Amino acid sequence: MKLHSCFGTAGTGGFSCKNTSIGFYNSAYIDYVISIGMIAFGLNFNLFYLLILGNIKQVFKSEEARYYLSIIFIATTLICINIRPFYSSISRMIRDVFFTVSSIITTTGFSTVDFDKWPTFSKTILMFLMFCGACAGSTAGGFKVSRLAILIKKFVREFKKIGHPNKVLNIQLEGKTLDKNVLEGVDSYFILYSVILFILLLITAWESDTFITALSAVLATFNNIGPGLGTVGPTSNFASYSAFTKIVLSLGMLLGRLEIIPLLILVSPRIYRKKD
Repeated sequence: MKLHSCFGTAGTGGFSCKNTSIGFYNSAYIDYVISIGMIAFGLNFNLFYLLILGNIKQVFKSEEARYYLSIIFIATTLICINIRPFYSSISRMIRDVFFTVSSIITTTGFSTVDFDKWPTFSKTILMFLMFCGACAGSTAGGFKVSRLAILIKKFVREFKKIGHPNKVLNIQLEGKTLDKNVLEGVDSYFILYSVILFILLLITAWESDTFITALSAVLATFNNIGPGLGTVGPTSNFASYSAFTKIVLSLGMLLGRLEIIPLLILVSPRIYRKKD
């Protein structure tokens, strides 16, 4: 396994100098090593700090990590069930699915198989993983598991309050009660994320052959994954798009990698005005 593959795994960048990406090596050992590596670097880096301090119990108590690993397990299981008729070897199927799920959720972008040929159900799960991303405090892109967990907890809380509108229900994450500012911040980020994604989708759809191609192209760039579906699938590229669309998608990549709000603050004229 070449050095660029190791760096691509550690930085969840997915760069490969081979046209077939990691599939070029055709090695079960390399596939599983990189898969585990991608998952590890998709974890919150605070957990590695706790490991260095020897606080192993606290690592296993991480709620975000449990959600993250559960999503990987469920997605892998569902896709395996869905594509089972397309594989004669169960071991090869598990290997391809586990690698692909690990690559997509960590926004690394490596590939060993053309997952664009998988059934629609499996591709729908992959598109959800593109949106979800890995843990906060990792090198991965995406919306982040912690934000998704908070949104789900808020939905559950509102559902519980239907019959008891005056009942006070706190939302907790990692054993800590989240205050109103944090919850509002997640809501604001989700709205901002959705608005930017929709704008990018409208621009990209103008030159896309199908809706799936347009949506996956935006998800793949905005969430820093790399390959999408359709014309921009793992065996294709973005060459069919015009220079303008490529620039727009490039800006989307910057927004996704640097986080939306910090980049917007950076380009805001207000921070460059001289204060008295």
